[in-house]
Amino acid sequence: MKLDLAVMRPVNVQRATEGFRCYDNQPLTYWTTALAGEVGELCNMIKKLQRVERGGIDGGSSYTAKDISKEMLKEEIGGIAIYLDLLASLLDIDLEEAIIETFNSKSKKYGFKQMLETTEENNSKL
Repeated sequence: MKLDLAVMRPVNVQRATEGFRCYDNQPLTYWTTALAGEVGELCNMIKKLQRVERGGIDGGSSYTAKDISKEMLKEEIGGIAIYLDLLASLLDIDLEEAIIETFNSKSKKYGFKQMLETTEENNSKL
């Protein structure tokens, strides 16, 4: 399964607007907090898993490390991407462009050879 971020954006915005009824009627801090919450939940799961891996207790408030599945981690990562796309949309930022430009600028800065090609560059090679 492949995801086209340009196709996802309007569907994501429509669902937030019509379904959740909270897209452009919320302050940006709502979306940054939502994003931070998803990242925090993922971090908490990883913390619990690593604590147990290193001999710590398997304790927790609502779940323990033994309860954490790959599906739970995947859901948190998906939530992060969804909220990040909505935040980028509200800031009028093309998420794919931001990812490609940031990745490539960091590769150039540190002298790495790995670069991401844009869709236009891929199409021109055909």
